[in-house]
Amino acid sequence: MQAAANLIPLNYIFIMPLALQLIYLLSCFFVALFGRDKKMGFWGYFFFSIIFSPVMGALVVIVT
Repeated sequence: MQAAANLIPLNYIFIMPLALQLIYLLSCFFVALFGRDKKMGFWGYFFFSIIFSPVMGALVVIVT
């Protein structure tokens, strides 16, 4: 079970320098902006991007 928890990038965000954390959150914000008129809405894509990664969030926005 521990190995599955290491796959979630959220664990690595907290050990990044502050500048990288801000870039990560801004990337999540932009993914959420692109997905605001989609099925999950702004907050759905924002939290999805934070938990899994902005790249995964962008792929989900594109697919939906």
